[in-house]
Amino acid sequence: MLRKSKTPYVMDVYLAYLIAGARRTKTDDYPIIEEWMVATEPPKEIIQWDRRSDVKKPKETAICFYCSDPGFQPILGNPKRYVDKLNQYECIVGLDASPYDNMPLWVQKSQIGLNIGITYYYGSLGMKVIPNVRIGDNRTLSSLEAYPKHTLIAIGTHGFTKRLDNRYIFAEQVDRIVDELEPTGICVYGPVPDEVFNFVRMRGIPIYQYDSYTMKENNKDRLLKKSLKEVSNEG
Repeated sequence: MLRKSKTPYVMDVYLAYLIAGARRTKTDDYPIIEEWMVATEPPKEIIQWDRRSDVKKPKETAICFYCSDPGFQPILGNPKRYVDKLNQYECIVGLDASPYDNMPLWVQKSQIGLNIGITYYYGSLGMKVIPNVRIGDNRTLSSLEAYPKHTLIAIGTHGFTKRLDNRYIFAEQVDRIVDELEPTGICVYGPVPDEVFNFVRMRGIPIYQYDSYTMKENNKDRLLKKSLKEVSNEG
């Protein structure tokens, strides 16, 4: 006969282990990413998770999640399972589950909390991270309390800066982020349009720009077309 355990079994349905021991923000109780977790130098290269087969030198490469959410959904559901795989890289740019501003506020905050919680978890294991600062609409600005001041941060711009009106909205958020966190540098994955980063440059904050996968592919196409045109002209 099986003996019934005196200790009740509680299923960890919201991955509470991610933020075990974390300090919490005064607003919304987000886990706080600690300064000691953050990489002190920008990586030589940043490559997105769904293109990790392109990585040539893992120890000189940061892995990021600036790709469609389904591409890294398994990590969101089971971060512990991917510790060994992610530990081979120089550092990790924080998770980027999308908090779109047309989502209900509770969904935006849930997505942001998941990003911060998993980033905290990997940092707590001794893996160097670069916090990806991702907010939704202005009602989620309180999440900035979860990021350390005076460290490197990361921002992904691919897909946000195509439309001019989006650029100005995005620029306002970047300005607020810089005011609040006073970062020592910003690793930007994607383009760095003046409309978005003028304020950053005026503050003298270094910007480390990394071409996105799409930018690299578009550049390859341009070079190929140029080469074909030159060959055609020679003929």
